[in-house]
Amino acid sequence: MWAEARDVAQDRHPASPRGRRRADPLGLWLCGLAALGLARAWLYLVRDAGAAGAVGWIWFGGSVLLGVAGLVLLLRGLRPGRPDRGT
Repeated sequence: MWAEARDVAQDRHPASPRGRRRADPLGLWLCGLAALGLARAWLYLVRDAGAAGAVGWIWFGGSVLLGVAGLVLLLRGLRPGRPDRGT
């Protein structure tokens, strides 16, 4: 009886292959927000014939920081030799 329960539990959670890597969802989300922020910053910076205000530069800086954080998470998740936390 216990052996059957153990077999069913193993069937529900198959082990992932060792060499498999995947992108971090948070990294993808941050990169998407950064892309939207850069588009919005572009609108602020080119409005009024290039007279960039403080809001445009702050938006640009925040978008760059979000993009860098997202890329760090993505590269960390795709790095070879990363130990598998699921097993």
